[in-house]
Amino acid sequence: MKNITRYTLEKTSFLGWRVCVSRKGVMITKYFPDKSYDGEEGSLAAAIAMRDDIINRVAADPANAKKIMQELKNRYCGKKRKKRKA
Repeated sequence: MKNITRYTLEKTSFLGWRVCVSRKGVMITKYFPDKSYDGEEGSLAAAIAMRDDIINRVAADPANAKKIMQELKNRYCGKKRKKRKA
């Protein structure tokens, strides 16, 4: 599946799906754990919905793809945390 990867206990300690979409130098990555979405089917459905939303919004307005990607990154992943000074 394009932009969606399955993580299992054999590979990591995480069980679920990961979405990773990159356009115009902006990368959006989000994890969908099975236990938060009532199993593998629920987490996959949520991952597909997010991926499709990103791709469709960028395709609808390619001239503003970078701005759209940054807005979606903030929406889906939150804003970057500032590093604390030691």
